[in-house]
Amino acid sequence: MTEKKMSFEQAMESLENIVNKLESKEAKLEESLQLFKEGVALTEKCNKMLEEAEQQIKLVEKGGNE
Repeated sequence: MTEKKMSFEQAMESLENIVNKLESKEAKLEESLQLFKEGVALTEKCNKMLEEAEQQIKLVEKGGNE
């Protein structure tokens, strides 16, 4: 599944897997760097999804229905 089509839950699961791999200290330097980059991208994606959800909640609270 491409990163763009990931749900929040899928992104969080992938991020958790990356963290576990990095914490295991079994990955070599280059793999660790790649995992870190992927983790940063997933973190940004999750933050964006959370911000969008927050905006939707604010609209609903104001009486909007979008």
